[in-house]
Amino acid sequence: MKIIVKSLILTLLIVPITLLGHGNETHDETRITLTPVVMSMDENKTEVFKEINEAYIKEVKPIFKAKCFDCHGTIESYPWYYKVPGIKQLMDWDMEESKEHLDMRKDFPFVSHESPLEDLKSLKEVIEEDDMPPIQYVLGHWDSYLTKLEKETVYEWVDGSIKILGDKK
Repeated sequence: MKIIVKSLILTLLIVPITLLGHGNETHDETRITLTPVVMSMDENKTEVFKEINEAYIKEVKPIFKAKCFDCHGTIESYPWYYKVPGIKQLMDWDMEESKEHLDMRKDFPFVSHESPLEDLKSLKEVIEEDDMPPIQYVLGHWDSYLTKLEKETVYEWVDGSIKILGDKK
């Protein structure tokens, strides 16, 4: 009985919030797939991306894996309520939609609508404004916000990466 009540409460909370999605933000159907682009760039640019990605894997990816990968990466385990009809479909839709904006499954540079430089700037802005995670995710994952130390780590990586990319234009 408790599971039915919890499922009903979650459904009543998550459905309206999920339907609101990310507001009026839209995206075109053109996605930038960066891996082939990186391969066709000059050696200098490829080395820059390699340097940024190495720092990402070492310092930032563990943070993103814990806080962002459920939607923007590969989810390793689903919460108990994922099996509830209706919630499962909403979660699947939301996870697919999130990857349309920023897909972190292939490390840096990410697959997205933007250039790697714009992705970095967007990440910083999203973190500064606490735009992520969305409320429908926070309802089931109370510890999903970045801590102060995690934010500082991501900021250092983003700022250093922006500087490197800016210097190599």
